[in-house]
Amino acid sequence: MAPKRKASTKAAAPKKAKLEASPAVEPPAASSKGKGPAGLTVADVWSNKEYVENGAMSQQGFAKLCEALELEEMSFESVYLMYNLSPDIDNVMIVCASKGAFQRGIECLGCKTVADVAAKLRLKRTALQATFGPVFRPFFAWLFEMGRQITALNTGADASVVRSVPLEAALQLIGSVLGPWPLMAQFTEFCEKSFGQPFNKDLWMQLGRFVEMTTSGQIHRDLSNYDDDLTGGGSAWPCMIDDFVEFVQKAAA
Repeated sequence: MAPKRKASTKAAAPKKAKLEASPAVEPPAASSKGKGPAGLTVADVWSNKEYVENGAMSQQGFAKLCEALELEEMSFESVYLMYNLSPDIDNVMIVCASKGAFQRGIECLGCKTVADVAAKLRLKRTALQATFGPVFRPFFAWLFEMGRQITALNTGADASVVRSVPLEAALQLIGSVLGPWPLMAQFTEFCEKSFGQPFNKDLWMQLGRFVEMTTSGQIHRDLSNYDDDLTGGGSAWPCMIDDFVEFVQKAAA
């Protein structure tokens, strides 16, 4: 999730980011200024230089906040918190640009204080992953945008010309939010063994629709009715999804 940046003692040009499961930096074991999750308020967070510098929360500060809230890096909860703090990604290295945006992000989760965040995120994860339905879709679309922006930073390209997310990064992001999907392990295996291509936005969103339909039962868990007209008849799906269905069915034969 967090692009990785190394600390520097002097000003330097921005370094390329890497999408990694480990924190962007190694946070300290304990903060002399911060409070535990039960005591954190918005004012506490925004006045603490461990979390906020120069009026903004960077990826580095966000990693430290996640540690204080006992949220694992690249977990659904930490990614969804970032989504609430940065719904419009202007700069992938900045998670939250102002105290007001931080307050709004917390309130959007239904929290009165930062102390409530972890519990609310766990409830949100349970609710969204139960169906992967309409409320999940904007979040899943945002996740593609995050991957696209990180790809631009990693390659040095202008974000406006980046149209896809490399396979390894895509699987890491997708896996962080689709973990409970029963076909996730097989999908990852298929991508690594047989697909090997980047994800464009259309494929990303069609995957989200496929996950929703297999979770609701509209497409059977064994994919036996995948070609039925009511499920799109196969022709409405990208070739990659067709190939994945064939991959699963052959493995089960």
